Amino acid sequence: MASRTSLYFKKGPGGKIAIEDMGRSTGARFFVHATIGTDGTAYGATPEKPFASLDYAIGNCTASKGDIIYLMPGHAETTTAIAADVIGIQIIGLGTGRLKPALTATAAATDLLNISAANIHVENIRFVGAASLCTALIDIAAADAEIVKCVFEQAATPVSAITVTAAGLRFSVQGCYFTQSANGPDYGIEIEGHVTGWRVENTCFNYSLGGLDNAAIAVSSADCAPNGFIKDIQCIGMDALAIDFNSSDTAAADGLITGLRVTTTLANSIDNVIDLGGYCLLDGLVTNAAAKGGTKIPTTTTAG
Repeated sequence: MASRTSLYFKKGPGGKIAIEDMGRSTGARFFVHATIGTDGTAYGATPEKPFASLDYAIGNCTASKGDIIYLMPGHAETTTAIAADVIGIQIIGLGTGRLKPALTATAAATDLLNISAANIHVENIRFVGAASLCTALIDIAAADAEIVKCVFEQAATPVSAITVTAAGLRFSVQGCYFTQSANGPDYGIEIEGHVTGWRVENTCFNYSLGGLDNAAIAVSSADCAPNGFIKDIQCIGMDALAIDFNSSDTAAADGLITGLRVTTTLANSIDNVIDLGGYCLLDGLVTNAAAKGGTKIPTTTTAG
């Protein structure tokens, strides 16, 4: 087995602390903290002298080298239109709870983070919505994006937490949590074009505070999003649908959904909580009443 060399950074006058090992990537490392950092050429390489902003850190990365940007515990930016436009970078938040780094949208008609280069990994970051105008917390507009263990807190806007264009092939959302601070959201994940090879796993869409107007995961264009896989998701407070796939790509099954758990608002009907399009559903339960067990969906199936 190949050996792995740890990266070390000074921790005061008394010694060093290991941050990570080289097994994650051989690329450069950059650190970001809005309070103690400075955007400048002499900064960014260590936690003692970090950059101040994510956008500046991205601009210092080299494409396809596996560079990693660490947002330090407590980092917070209120900003918009951050372009993740360098191929193969990783943007990773350090910290737990409310020390998890937070990016908050301003009241501007743009996306908070736009992923426009391929092979980008985003992990352990809170994305917070705005009172007005924000169009998405993340827009995926390039192939092979990975969104892992992130929290999405929609306000009145954006109406969609994550949007995916036709260029967002093979995107994945894993271990994430979607919620709201105000009424207004329509979608958790909105797929806007013909996207294949995608997956959403182990993710909770919790809109119990004000309801979700349309669907947790939806295909909004005329094209279907075939070859997708949805596993172990919880949808709470659905005003309309949990899954909204309006068209089928072929006569065969387009994809698979398994482990779906849904609670609806009291006004919503169990019978209308999913529109599968060309997808197959295994192991789905839904309830629209408190203190009641789930009803299996769909209630009928075809056996070959």
